[in-house]
Amino acid sequence: MTEPTLFTVLPALAPEELRSAVWDVCQQPRWWFRQMSGMGRGLPFWKMEFNGEPAIDAVWNHARETCEGLAGAALEVQRVYANGHTYGQGGRPHQDDDRPGTYTLLWYPMPEWRHDWDGETVFFEHTGEIARSVRPAPNRAVLFDSRIGHAARPPSRYFVGLRVTIAFKLVTRGAAATA
Repeated sequence: MTEPTLFTVLPALAPEELRSAVWDVCQQPRWWFRQMSGMGRGLPFWKMEFNGEPAIDAVWNHARETCEGLAGAALEVQRVYANGHTYGQGGRPHQDDDRPGTYTLLWYPMPEWRHDWDGETVFFEHTGEIARSVRPAPNRAVLFDSRIGHAARPPSRYFVGLRVTIAFKLVTRGAAATA
């Protein structure tokens, strides 16, 4: 098995008008509660599915060339959804996929995020030690090999909203994948 290596922070994924359009979608009453990370174990958090959402599709169309260049392959979107966490809600450590050629583009579409709100995403070594931590920031994204273990940390008590991430589950075009 090859060691997962792709991990890139993209400071500004989309133009502001696209980020804003997606944030508007995230404000719609389409959220449902009871999603759990790590194969249904852990505590629930908020979720919103995207199927054919024009603003989401426009973001992927904008980011595709960059992501494919970093992955070194043509990529297909298998699924796109948003996760939402409030104070006290974090995710369990998990991998998004265990097959080579699968990637996750994790995007923070919020218009504002302050350092005292915490809510970072932590990424783990194969030993379970924290290898990297990425703080939410408006329009920041992380493209990583889906075999890298990671977890959402909950926002702090100082944050009274919903910490939103949008996950694009990607697979190398032509690969037999069911993410």
